[in-house]
Amino acid sequence: MPVLYKITSVKGGLNPEKKTRYIAFPCKRQKADVRMIARMIAERSSLSSGDALSALNSLAEIVPNLLAENYTVHLPPLGIFSLSFSSESYENEEDVNFRSVKKVKMQFRADKEITRKLKNVEVRKG
Repeated sequence: MPVLYKITSVKGGLNPEKKTRYIAFPCKRQKADVRMIARMIAERSSLSSGDALSALNSLAEIVPNLLAENYTVHLPPLGIFSLSFSSESYENEEDVNFRSVKKVKMQFRADKEITRKLKNVEVRKG
């Protein structure tokens, strides 16, 4: 099944004199929930759907815990989960402390194998 897109307009950002431009933007995405993924894993492995669901739920608990303990989490061939955050800036190094940290976020970087598989995905107007 192809990835669908719609055409959407974008303005010139901070420069109001720039012309409106048009881009392709993904649309009509369906959501694959944990139960659907567990069923798909069961079809491709010796695990039951319940076993796969249990493993996925455990993974969802373990990954945030490891990230909070300052680990990156590498799940080949899927990719790497890590934390990032923004920080306020100061003129003096001594002024930087834990209160400087803002917006802690989880990031994901796909492994090369996944990136290669997605390189030739079919895209069609939706």
